[in-house]
Amino acid sequence: MLLLGVSVRRRRHRPSRRRALVPAAAMAAVTALALATAGCGGGSDGSGSGSISGLPTVSGAVGEQAVIAIPTNQPPPTRVESGVLVRGNGQPLADGDAVVVDYTLMNWTGAKLVGSTYGANGSPDKTQEFVLGSDAALGSWNQALQGVQVGSRVEIVTPPAGAFGTGGATAYGIKGTDDLVYVLDVVGGYPKNADITGTQPDQRAADAPVVAGNPGTGGVHIRLPAGSAPTTLQSTVLIHGSGAPVTAGQRLMVQYTGVDWNTGKQFDSSFGRGIASFVFGSDTVISGWNKGLVGDRVGDRVLLVIPAADAYGSKGVPSVGIHGGDTLVFVVDVVDALS
Repeated sequence: MLLLGVSVRRRRHRPSRRRALVPAAAMAAVTALALATAGCGGGSDGSGSGSISGLPTVSGAVGEQAVIAIPTNQPPPTRVESGVLVRGNGQPLADGDAVVVDYTLMNWTGAKLVGSTYGANGSPDKTQEFVLGSDAALGSWNQALQGVQVGSRVEIVTPPAGAFGTGGATAYGIKGTDDLVYVLDVVGGYPKNADITGTQPDQRAADAPVVAGNPGTGGVHIRLPAGSAPTTLQSTVLIHGSGAPVTAGQRLMVQYTGVDWNTGKQFDSSFGRGIASFVFGSDTVISGWNKGLVGDRVGDRVLLVIPAADAYGSKGVPSVGIHGGDTLVFVVDVVDALS
């Protein structure tokens, strides 16, 4: 897998923290991105339907594509207006949180559906991830989601300045003068230091990497043993979580550190930078992650030793010091899994 902060040509190996937050259906050429102590997940107990004074009426359940009724003969607001249609019961969002949402987007002009992350069967198809308060997110989203609880459904009406600006997205029917209506379902919210719980146990195997550092302390240290690296994939659960087993197709929210067995050097870590995510079972990560995390649970800390065949093969990634044939060692904390 290509890790956060690593710049190479083959981006498909990189865990996802999307820098552009745009409608997947409207801007297909641009890609967008627990445990109790992390305050990550949250449900809601509303239908998802409702209305906010002066804004379009919304119907449909939370977790399904919203139906938005644009009022006729009514001009849109001249500034960003928003409101919570259904209040979730998760933790409130704050600047710096990694936020995962599903959305429905309509153009107020012409009352046209522009895009949605929900599939044809009414279930989420492609969630969007961004860091709240960052320049990578839409200004209207940064404004509207402050303090909103995870699990909420939020309606946002924004003029061009809060979305795509005067340039619009004309190839997708959005002009630089168009006002947009978003309905967001807040699927997850993760503080920068979100992590699992538990205590790192002592490790006795002389021929295996030794991991130091408890969850929630800001990172881990991996000490490599003397001798040659294993020739087959090794996966060891160091801390056993109490969550459900992860399944293919879920978006996994993880903290991780990677070390090159051959050089002994750490080449990447999400600790201190912020939680990372990827779709389990997809080709967005190296095969060693998809194979090594099978059967693991939310809350697990997993030690992966991955030979080159399940990592970067004979080419490596020279730009970050990974040579062809190198074996990689990862510690992965599985913070959450989103279906």
